[in-house]
Amino acid sequence: MEMILGNGFCEMSQEEMMETDGGGWKTALSAFAGTIAVAFTPVGCVLGGPGVGAGMFGLGCAALDYACDKAN
Repeated sequence: MEMILGNGFCEMSQEEMMETDGGGWKTALSAFAGTIAVAFTPVGCVLGGPGVGAGMFGLGCAALDYACDKAN
């Protein structure tokens, strides 16, 4: 339940603020690590071969999936 104030701002209840919490440092770190791993997948393919690139992509996707699950 939100209250609209006379000056146009909306106030949220404590329950709503807890629902919109985006997570802590673990969620932020996993999102960052997942993004870096997916971005450097082509480098892993060139330097380590297709297996290394596929592993990097899989781990990056898993980290991003974890971050998305915790944030919502």
